[in-house]
Amino acid sequence: MTEAAPCFVTESGVRFDHNVERAEFNQYWYSIHTIDALIGEVRHHATACAFLSTPSLYFAMIAADKNGGDGNTEEASKGDSNAKSALVRDSRLFEYDKQWKDDTGFVFYDFHRPEEVPVQYFGAFDYVVADPPFITEDVWTAYIQTAKLLLRNGGKLLFTTVMENHTMLEGLLDGPLFIATFRPAIAHLTYQYVCFTNYRPTRLSQVNEELPPDDPKIVAAIQMANDLRESEKAFVAQAQQRDRRGEQPLPATLRTNTVESALKGDTATGREADIAGIPISAMKWGYIPDGLAVYANGDHFVPSAAAVEGAGCSQEEEVDYGETYSLVVALREVIDNFKRHVDVLQKSLDQMLKLQLKRAKMEAQGDNAAEAAASAAAAVNEVDAALVSCKEQFDGMLEEMRGMIENIETMETRLADVGGEVAVTYVGAMKECVEAYANVPLQKQKLNELAADATRKYKSPLFNRMKELLQWIKDIKKNYQLQQRNGEGGK
Repeated sequence: MTEAAPCFVTESGVRFDHNVERAEFNQYWYSIHTIDALIGEVRHHATACAFLSTPSLYFAMIAADKNGGDGNTEEASKGDSNAKSALVRDSRLFEYDKQWKDDTGFVFYDFHRPEEVPVQYFGAFDYVVADPPFITEDVWTAYIQTAKLLLRNGGKLLFTTVMENHTMLEGLLDGPLFIATFRPAIAHLTYQYVCFTNYRPTRLSQVNEELPPDDPKIVAAIQMANDLRESEKAFVAQAQQRDRRGEQPLPATLRTNTVESALKGDTATGREADIAGIPISAMKWGYIPDGLAVYANGDHFVPSAAAVEGAGCSQEEEVDYGETYSLVVALREVIDNFKRHVDVLQKSLDQMLKLQLKRAKMEAQGDNAAEAAASAAAAVNEVDAALVSCKEQFDGMLEEMRGMIENIETMETRLADVGGEVAVTYVGAMKECVEAYANVPLQKQKLNELAADATRKYKSPLFNRMKELLQWIKDIKKNYQLQQRNGEGGK
């Protein structure tokens, strides 16, 4: 396999240097080995690929093509280089950094305007690979919006980002994403990326030898998650191909069809005519199974224990699981509250940045006329007041979070006294988080970087501790139930 070159000059005279990263564009290049693996995956599946903010991959593909390819595709193994040349010819780099604008495949792309893509590229690619400069949801929302415009029906996707974004990306795509075994190595990035695809990865099914091996439990969990997504895709495919002859349509669907037929002048007969005559407001699922208790005004009050027993149901009694249980539950709630405060802080900073930019714009548009100047001054004062209010709320929230940290430290000490282990790592992350938000400058890039750190450095330890506490809660309940059963058996 031909290894990607660290420095490459295209036929257009455009130079890509793997050793040069621009901090202002948040550029971090994959390792050479990782580039080879990712390009191998693209070559194996794509005939036309859109490279979204992945110049290292795009230029590595051109370099591999110029050097005779890497032999990954069947066409290449047969000695046919036209397939590789066609892939390069029909692929494009969608990129914000204009240092490569003279390359024939360069298309300027700004994720702040995700729909501003040349119309000739709509549905022009059967493969899209994306790696945004930031890992926040708003940025990924823009990239996925663009990817949907570029991708053909049935096309394939390859995303690289942090593992924590998996559920969020599946929600944005409204579809399953597989987690590749191969994890990309990025030399100057402090946190670990993973690869997500909307299909079972092939060339990325091997581990990256550059990185330390994963925990076997994590590997097993990823395999299980991928198997579930494979089953989901198979189920959807079967449902779409199912022979529906002889099936009765749902009443609401049938009514819609008969109404449409009536508007066209067609005459409905039999059951269709009966359903068409029923008002839509009356078409509800009103069937109540035998044995199901129905409470009048059930939306307004909770049935009493006597009423529940009369309906043949059993009401779970409130159980006192002990002081440790109550302390663990309370600690978990405080951690969750702290995590929510982090999200609110980020939104507050974004709001203050908008107000600051608005104020600067007002000052730049100042007019010499006295009346206009007075009006502008009033508007500036209004923005200043809003800024002061936001800052006061922001500072107040920081103090609340510092109080939460003190409360959490006290709770952890109490838990240690009753036999638990003190988890101090995440407390340090919380303190670092508060100070990071207290001192971050109001600059767009700095806020995006802080949002990325919040997901990786600050929230992740909180999630882990909350999982541990949840397991502790389950264990306490389980032990209580075992004790109750053993006690009843001895009577």
